[in-house]
Amino acid sequence: MTKKIIISLSVIGAIAAVIGGATIAYLNDTETSSGNILIAGEMDLQVDHLFASYDGNPCTKDCVEDTGTNLIQNGSFEAPEVINGAKWEIFPDGTSGLVWRVAWEPGQSTTYGDPPRTRPEASLVEYHENVMGLAQEGDQYAELDSDWFGPQDPLNGEPALINISQDVNTVSGNQYRLHYWYSPRPNVLAANNVLKVRVNGNEVASHSADGGGTTSWTEYTYTFVATGSTTKIEFAGAGPADSLGTFLDNVSVHPFNCTYQIVGGTCTLWDLKDLGAGDYFWHYDDVKPGDYGVNIISLHAYNNDANACLITHDIIDQDNGIVDPEQAAGDTGEPGDLSQFIKIFAWEDTTQNNSYDVGEPVLLPVNTPLTGRVHLSLTESHTKYVGIAWCAGTQSVTDSTISCDGSSMGNIAQTDIMTASLTAYAEQQRNNGGFDCSTVNLQQP
Repeated sequence: MTKKIIISLSVIGAIAAVIGGATIAYLNDTETSSGNILIAGEMDLQVDHLFASYDGNPCTKDCVEDTGTNLIQNGSFEAPEVINGAKWEIFPDGTSGLVWRVAWEPGQSTTYGDPPRTRPEASLVEYHENVMGLAQEGDQYAELDSDWFGPQDPLNGEPALINISQDVNTVSGNQYRLHYWYSPRPNVLAANNVLKVRVNGNEVASHSADGGGTTSWTEYTYTFVATGSTTKIEFAGAGPADSLGTFLDNVSVHPFNCTYQIVGGTCTLWDLKDLGAGDYFWHYDDVKPGDYGVNIISLHAYNNDANACLITHDIIDQDNGIVDPEQAAGDTGEPGDLSQFIKIFAWEDTTQNNSYDVGEPVLLPVNTPLTGRVHLSLTESHTKYVGIAWCAGTQSVTDSTISCDGSSMGNIAQTDIMTASLTAYAEQQRNNGGFDCSTVNLQQP
């Protein structure tokens, strides 16, 4: 009997051990940290070319308006067509052919009349078909203090100021000119005849005038530089919101075609960007002893502080034939000799006045060979401006005046051609304390 009891206790103990093991499995705790990310840093360098001069003549930008290209659609409000016998009609935002986006100007009452009536939810633009005078172009124009229910409805004086807008395709940094024609509503005072003009939401013009016996159109223009790939052009009615407002017609936006010109060669200027084909700093085809030039370049490092270099490389000299003065000076033929006579001086243009001023940091001493490398430190998201002065001969600086003496060049480089590349290179500053532009190998990626 005693033995059986002992065996039973052993079995109970084994079962308890199994149960205890299962209990331990449930009494646990797990803490997880998710979303841990490591991203390798990046370096993005952009360069612009702000200023260039050759023998004292600056690179200038000559822009001509391209009046044959209009970026506005339906600028004379010929669609949709007014078919109402009253010769005026209202069209809701989104009507086929309208193109313009229509919106109620904010701050107006949405109820009006006795008994009160509620403004339609859809914004409405009002078109006239020569009803109060001739259109400026075509036979229709827009009114910007519109109407709620149209010509067949007796309601008058309701608050119906609207704005109309279009987004036109533009190129950031390029110049454009907006044209539009304004007429006050006939027999209405100037306070009711207010037109507001906005570009990208900013008010750029406002017009008002007393109305005469018929439409009286005046053209206005506004020139702007695009800041993005699209630009919003907007017109709004202002003054008392009483359905008696100003008229608008013949809206257009024309781009400018711009070319750069410099005496003695060709030139280009550009804003901050990644460089590509055609982005050159020098192109002069008749360099003589004593010729000189100045270029102002800016560098901007994104995402990281950087060590940066401006490196002239891949210099190719071509003799381009030998004329008598070259031969007399000892020219024996290829390769050419021009690059050895080009000297440079570089400084940080802290005053951004396109010239060297005493006290500005010198980046390359005066009369440095063309192969000299400019080294500068860039702070993340800050721009530094670098001036580079070149000279065909011997270069000197007195106070703030940079001079070029061509007597050391002589005739040996006559007719020679030199081409070169100028590379802006940037490398993360952190953990690169020993950085040296002289060790940069541009042949490696």
